[in-house]
Amino acid sequence: MKLIPYILYLLLVAFYEVILRDLTSIYGVALGLPVLLVLAVAVYKSELSAIWFGFAVGLVTAATSRPELSGWYALATAGLGSAAFHLRERLNLESLASKLLLVFGGALVYNVVMTVINRPDGFFFTLGTSVIPGALYTTVVAWVFFQFSEGRMTPQKMKAMF
Repeated sequence: MKLIPYILYLLLVAFYEVILRDLTSIYGVALGLPVLLVLAVAVYKSELSAIWFGFAVGLVTAATSRPELSGWYALATAGLGSAAFHLRERLNLESLASKLLLVFGGALVYNVVMTVINRPDGFFFTLGTSVIPGALYTTVVAWVFFQFSEGRMTPQKMKAMF
């Protein structure tokens, strides 16, 4: 396990949480970049990497938003990494649709858990206004990510389209 990429991912998560989160939110719906990175590590790397990276992402995310809940954030994100890895092992994730379903389900479950931890009052209102739209937003960004990572969309293909 090489540490440099993971440290860069953690710096990206911190930069996103502090600076870019408000800039990339659409009508109050924020992108789940930490969730997307944890799921990407769980899909492409080992179980130990997914769990430890999820734990570290949870600590970084909590440090930028609610430090008093850092244990819950770390537990939820490490659990997300572990669950995604085991789903990857049990399911065939060769198709794009299955990867996107994994991302949508993981983002939805993570958003629900974070909503219960952060503000349990008004749960159903928050479910409709930020949890489900946030999972959809994360899934759309994951679709773009998987298009580039699997070579379906390249700069040459984009130039040819436009």
